Amino acid sequence: MDKLINSVKDWFNGLDATMQIVCYACLGVVVLLLLFLCIGLPIIKSKKRKAKKQAETTAYKPKEKKEEKPAEVKPVEEKTVEKEPQKKTEQPKPVAKKTVKPTAKKEETVKAEVKAEKPTPKKAEHKETAPVKAEKKPTASATTKTAKQPKKTESSKPSGKWTVEIKSADEFMAKLYASNGEEMLTSEIYTTEDGARNGIATLVKNITETGDFLIYEDKRKNYYYKLKNKNNRLLCVGEIYKTKDQCLKAVESVKRIAQNATIEQELVKGDEYAPYKPDVLDKKAIKTVGKWKIELTDDKKYSAKLYANNGQLMLATEGVASRDTAVDAIESVKKNSFDGNFIIDRDKFGRFYYKLRNAKKSVLCIGESYDTVDGCKNAIESVRRNAFVSELSEDLKDQPKSDEKAAKTAPKTATKSTANKTQKTAVKSTSKAKK
Repeated sequence: MDKLINSVKDWFNGLDATMQIVCYACLGVVVLLLLFLCIGLPIIKSKKRKAKKQAETTAYKPKEKKEEKPAEVKPVEEKTVEKEPQKKTEQPKPVAKKTVKPTAKKEETVKAEVKAEKPTPKKAEHKETAPVKAEKKPTASATTKTAKQPKKTESSKPSGKWTVEIKSADEFMAKLYASNGEEMLTSEIYTTEDGARNGIATLVKNITETGDFLIYEDKRKNYYYKLKNKNNRLLCVGEIYKTKDQCLKAVESVKRIAQNATIEQELVKGDEYAPYKPDVLDKKAIKTVGKWKIELTDDKKYSAKLYANNGQLMLATEGVASRDTAVDAIESVKKNSFDGNFIIDRDKFGRFYYKLRNAKKSVLCIGESYDTVDGCKNAIESVRRNAFVSELSEDLKDQPKSDEKAAKTAPKTATKSTANKTQKTAVKSTSKAKK
C-alpha cells in the first residue's frame, strides 16, 4: 500500500498545475456524489413516503362525506311528513271529553304516514331501475362495434403492390411485390417514370389475358419464368426458384396478385448496377474459339446459342419465329458484346447476373447467375472473346428440323456417289478375271 501511495504521489507531483486543479475538481465531484447518495437520497425517499400518506388520507376523507350526504337527505323528507300531523294533534288537546274525533284524525294521520312511506320506496325503486337501463345501452353499442369489425377485415384483404424504381438517371422499372414483401417480378427498362407507370397496365393485361409465361432452366438446375407478349417481345423476368413446381406456383400467384395490386405513388430508389468496364479486345490476340449453333426451343422457336470449346453453354438469345432472324441475332450479339453493352444486376438472393443490351437498351440475352461480381465479370469477358470470333456451325446435326431440303438432298448425293464407286469396282474385277 505504501508503495502504491508513493507512486500516486509521485505521479501527482509530476503533473502540471492545470492538471492538478482538474484532479482536485474531479475529487470534489466524487465527494459530492457520495454525499448525495448517502444523505440526499434517504431524505428524498422519506419525503415521498409522507406525501403518499397525505394523499391517501385526503383521498379517503371525501368518500366518507359523500356517503353521509344521501343519508341526511332522507330523514328531512320524513320530518316534513311528521310535522303536519303534530300540528293537528296539538289543536284537539284542550278538548277533554271528545275522544272520538282525535282518534279518527289519528287514524287518518297514520294512513297519511303509511301513504307517505309507501311512495318513497317506489321512487327509490325507479331510481335503481334507471341505471340498469343505462348499463344495457353500452352493451348494445359494444355489440354493434363487434359486428362492424369483421367488415373491416373483409375490405382489407391481403394484396400485393406495384412500385416504380429508378436504377439510374434515365432508367426506370416496375416491380411487383406480394403482401409479405416478396419480390415477384421485374419489368424491363423504361426511359421515363411515366413510361414505367403506363407499362404496368400492359403488364397486367399480358399477365391475366394475352401474354405467355415460359419456364427456363439454368445450368445450376434452377428455374425462372419470362413473360412475353404476342409479338414475342420480352416484358418481364421472374425470380429464381429451386424446383419447377415452385416456379409454376409463382406464376399462378402472379396472375392472382397482379390485377388487384395497388400502385405506389412514391418513386423508390432501387439498387444500382454493379460497376463494370469492358476490357480492350485485340482480335489477333484471341486464340480460344467457340461455336455458334441455332437450335429449336421447347416452344418450337429458333434460338442462337454460343458454346465454348469444352461444350459449355455460354449464352442463348431469345427464341424467334424463323432461322434467318436467329442468324441476324448472332450478328447483333457479336457487335454489342464487342462494344461492351453489358450491365450487372442482382436477384433477390443477392447473386449477380448480366444482361446484354443493344443501343436502345432492349435486352438481347440474359446470362447465368454467379455468387460474386468477379465471377460474373469473367463470364462476360469470355463471352465477348468467343462471341466475336466464333462462327456458325453448318453441320447437318446442328441444322433445325424445318430445313428439310438440305436433309433430303444430302442423302441423294451420298447414294449416287456410292453407286458410282460400286460400278467402278465391278468393272475392274471383271477386267482382271478376263486377263
